[in-house]
Amino acid sequence: MNDVAEALIASLESPKVRPPLNEIQARVIDITIEHIGVDRDKISLDSRLVDDLHVESLDLVKLVMAVEDYFQLTLPEPDEVGDLVYKEVFTRADFTVGDMAELVHLRWRNPPPAPRPAAGVRPTPATRDTFAQLGGLLESAPKSLYRALGPNQQGVERFRRLTDGMACLRLPGGPVELGSEEPDAGADERPLHQLELAPFLIDEEIVSTTAYCRFLNSIGALDEATERAWFRLPEDERRFAQQPLRRERGFWVPYPGTETWPMVLVSWFGAKAYALWANGADWRVWAEAGGDYLPSEAQWEYAARGPRPRRWPWGERAPYPGEINAGLHVMRARYATASELPLLPVHALSGVSPFGLLQMAGNVWQWCRDWYDPEAYEKARNGSESAPDTGVRSERGGSWVGPVELARSSYRRGRRPLARGRCLGFRCVGQVPA
Repeated sequence: MNDVAEALIASLESPKVRPPLNEIQARVIDITIEHIGVDRDKISLDSRLVDDLHVESLDLVKLVMAVEDYFQLTLPEPDEVGDLVYKEVFTRADFTVGDMAELVHLRWRNPPPAPRPAAGVRPTPATRDTFAQLGGLLESAPKSLYRALGPNQQGVERFRRLTDGMACLRLPGGPVELGSEEPDAGADERPLHQLELAPFLIDEEIVSTTAYCRFLNSIGALDEATERAWFRLPEDERRFAQQPLRRERGFWVPYPGTETWPMVLVSWFGAKAYALWANGADWRVWAEAGGDYLPSEAQWEYAARGPRPRRWPWGERAPYPGEINAGLHVMRARYATASELPLLPVHALSGVSPFGLLQMAGNVWQWCRDWYDPEAYEKARNGSESAPDTGVRSERGGSWVGPVELARSSYRRGRRPLARGRCLGFRCVGQVPA
């Protein structure tokens, strides 16, 4: 143990004195190296956790918990504290290792506060009677893409997509309000503004592992580079054992126990390829620009909460315990296989939108079509276009990793299109049948 570490431990044992910032920085670097497996010569205080070290959502939560555990303090969300300096550090777009150390410095208390309560118990909501998404393979293209099913309980017209069995809802479009003016809304959620949307179809459920296997089995063999770009992890990747798909006698099948779960660890390109195929388009253009048949952020936000601003799909009140699948990861939790991830089936009645769409809050983040531009809503109000290529694609909806507040209907963030996450999936949109 070096002198800096010894001095830090001594100061922690006597919390009357806040450790110097440089000592906190040294230990935060050590904790980061230990928990994300980066080499010491590739990390510095200026290393960005997402862009440089490629830390995914679950690992970031684990890292925060490890820092909290070591320093015996809590690093709450910005809306849980009134200190504007703390909030400014926490919400920096390119959050760094040094920023993490600065938060510890800012949050130091004498004596340290009580630890954060354990995350909620995994909910067990009811599911629809039928899981309609299809497995196997599609041997020939259907003569028509959709079959009408009639209205759902909310009075919204339903259709079944015959390529994969997905139930889709026809949303009417029209003038919709996007964004938020709530006090805790992020700068990228502002301002509240109006947009005109054309009618469109959107999947009632998140695409499942079963349906994604149907897609892979139907299009024929892929080269290894394409599989890697879409969903397949190398065997030495630390999440390899948590992949939800596997090969069995020449066919892709879901890992046992995950047949009705969202397809996770799928890149934006893998989601786009599926969406093209499911809508009868040419999936081979998956690497080209554009994200046809993935929802735009505007379509997704409207589908989640309706044409008027609401904090959650159901309204303004906070979620009841177990109402959405969010904030479930706990300190030192380990997931040896895909079936151990605390996911809900895609047909679970959780996070239900006013149109009847399932899991429009929580369970898994969902890829969107757009490039993520933090100034997109400000530009939309002024009638100007978002940045054409920001290097990250938008994702919406929050996830089981949490915290719960990230599942608000207007909450926005982005991720590199080749990224894969254990808390990231997708759903498709389509054209309204003639």
